[in-house]
Amino acid sequence: MNKTLLSLAVSLYVVSTPIQAMDVTFLNPGKQGERFWDMVTETMQAAANDLDIKLEVLYAQRNRIKMVEIGQQITSRSNPPDYLILVNEEQAAETIFLSSKGSKTKTLMLLNDFLPTQRDKVGYPKPDNPNLLGAVIPDNQGAGRRMMQALLQCAKANDNPSPHHMLALGGDQLTPASIDRNRGAMSVVEQQPEIKLDRFLYANWNQQEATELTSRYLNWATNNGIQPKGIWAANDPIAMGARDALKANNLTPGSDVCLVGLNWSAQGLEMVRNGEMLLTDGGHFLAGAWSMVVLNDYHQRRLESEPAPLGRVDFQMQSIDRNNIEHVCTESGRRELG
Repeated sequence: MNKTLLSLAVSLYVVSTPIQAMDVTFLNPGKQGERFWDMVTETMQAAANDLDIKLEVLYAQRNRIKMVEIGQQITSRSNPPDYLILVNEEQAAETIFLSSKGSKTKTLMLLNDFLPTQRDKVGYPKPDNPNLLGAVIPDNQGAGRRMMQALLQCAKANDNPSPHHMLALGGDQLTPASIDRNRGAMSVVEQQPEIKLDRFLYANWNQQEATELTSRYLNWATNNGIQPKGIWAANDPIAMGARDALKANNLTPGSDVCLVGLNWSAQGLEMVRNGEMLLTDGGHFLAGAWSMVVLNDYHQRRLESEPAPLGRVDFQMQSIDRNNIEHVCTESGRRELG
C-alpha cells in the first residue's frame, strides 16, 4: 500500500469509532526532549486520546542497549500490552520482537522496518507469525533523492562550473531509515557526473558532531583549493551543525554553499524561510498518529474474528521549500510544525 502525505493527513482525521479499551506501548528510541521524536509521540498521543486508547510511551534515550532492555522488560510482564510499537533503530528491534513470541502482544513496526537480513529470524507478517502485524514506513529513499537533486539544481543555478564539490552528512550506518536516505542521495550522485561527492561522513544524528565534521571538511577543502557547493544533511539538527560550521568559516549558508535537511522542525523551517537552507523534507512524524488509527481499526476487527496481518503501509514524504513554506504554515494555522 502506498499513500501520499496528503492522503495520510486525511486518514488521520477520518478516524474510526472508539471501541473496547486496548493497551498500546510505544518504545520511543529517541531522547525525551529531542524534538522529532517528541513530535511522533505527540501526534500518537493525540490520536490515542481521540480513540480512547490507553497509550504508554517509554524512551530509550538513543541508547541501543537500553532500548533492548526496556523492550524485553515490556514483553516479560505478567500482563503485557495488547500492542507494542517498535522502531528498528540501529537494528535493535529484532531481539525485542523475538522475546514477544508466544505472548498475546502483537507488534507494529514504525518508521524503521526490519531489514531483509533480519527476516530469517523475525519472519514476515503472516498468519503463522501472529505476533508481527506489519509496519508503517515513510519513503526515506525518495526523500534522500529529492534532497540531493535540490543541491544539484542549486549549484547549477549559481552558474558554478562542474564538477560541483559536495559533502554528505549521514545519520548512522545501521538504522534502516538512514540507510534508505543515504541510498537515495547516492542514487543521484551515481547518475550525475557533475556531482563530486568529496566525503560521506556520519554525524550520529548529532548537531555538534555535524559541526566538527563539517569544519574538518572545510579545512581540507581550503587546503586543496576546493570550493564546496553543497552539503546534504540527513536531518535538520545535522544541517544546523553544518550551518554553524559554515558561518564559523566565513561562508554564507544558502549562498556560498547550498544546504538541505529533513524533519520539518521549527529550526529547519526558519532556515528555509531566511534562505540558509533550500528545503526541509519530512512529514513522517504523522506516522505516530496513523499507527493509532491502523491499530484501532485492526483491534475492532480482531474482536469479531482473527483478521489477517496488516502488512506494510508505505507513504511518501514531502519537501518544504521557499516556494511553499508560507502556504504550508498558513494551512497549519501558522502553528509550529517542528
